[in-house]
Amino acid sequence: MKNFRFSAGKTLPRGLCLAFVAALVATVTGCGAGGNNSPAAGSNLGAKTEALVNKRLKCDFAPATSDVLLDWKVPKAKKPYKITLLNVSMSTFYYQGLAYGAQQAADASGVELTVVAGEGYSSPATQLQQVENAIQKGADAIVLVPSDIQGSVAVVEKAKAAGVKVVNISSEVNADAVTVLQDDITLGETIAEHLGSVAHEGKGIYMAGPATATWSLKRTVGFSNQLEAKFPKLTIADAPTQLVDPAAGLQSFNNAVQTHPDIKWIAGGYYLLLPPAALPSQYRGLPYVATGLEPESVDALKKGLLSGVISVEPIPMGKVGVTRAIELLNGDTPPKTTCLPAPYYTKDNLDTREAKAEMQPIRDKG
Repeated sequence: MKNFRFSAGKTLPRGLCLAFVAALVATVTGCGAGGNNSPAAGSNLGAKTEALVNKRLKCDFAPATSDVLLDWKVPKAKKPYKITLLNVSMSTFYYQGLAYGAQQAADASGVELTVVAGEGYSSPATQLQQVENAIQKGADAIVLVPSDIQGSVAVVEKAKAAGVKVVNISSEVNADAVTVLQDDITLGETIAEHLGSVAHEGKGIYMAGPATATWSLKRTVGFSNQLEAKFPKLTIADAPTQLVDPAAGLQSFNNAVQTHPDIKWIAGGYYLLLPPAALPSQYRGLPYVATGLEPESVDALKKGLLSGVISVEPIPMGKVGVTRAIELLNGDTPPKTTCLPAPYYTKDNLDTREAKAEMQPIRDKG
């Protein structure tokens, strides 16, 4: 895969002009609609970010299927450790799933888990205050869902300086830590692969996601490059960016289709960037592939508003993340990078054991 360049004044592959370039360079020329949707427009994350965005994960442990995660064994803690999950938010099923899986591991191991939520993908300062609070309360380890690829580096450094173990989950931070992730470049490629199985030609809209989160940046890289390499009849008309905010996503989409009304497909780094149920009527029924197996996306699959979704495994992510923290505290040496699988779901395989396990928090609520 060739590198996907984020450079001022450069032409991006196949004419794609991503609004989130504004978050990576100080000046960008030639971009189309959507630039004002960037949550960090005008900031400059620099060359380190660009290098990381183009780099695949080096996986030391990577189960091929979700069966391994369903039967995951959590080690017993040697002491009643205190672990804090620094979540980006608790506003959606994904973040709630991370906390649910983390609590499962904590209960199984006998550790005390505290869950705190940030204010989304633009709140590294909030996370820094939260890690300071966790240290003061005697945390032995933190499991970090970083809000910002560079801004959350200080969170890792603060914890390590206090002798607190760190496990990074969900989205990358540009710091040295044991990690539990999915490779987001591969996820982007997977979105493109499945889109290519249901859409065959024409322009479409790719909902890119937050401009400061590695998961959205890397999925866009993988999607764009894979589409160009394997599906030349599918072209990207626009790739608007915004925080994970359904209302903002719908507005971004409406802005994009004003310029490109004749789109033939939709895709996205996460389905809640453009809720399928909110689609304008003329775009309902178009091929639409995204990530996120959640109650709302399951309903959309059943109604034909989504063609398919790739699971981002929040419950296993939280469970394995706390497991790695316990292993570190027990004096073991866990794999440096654990990469989780990303199963694909359509309306035809929602009754599988794996799919049902992802809905477990809903069943537990009765």
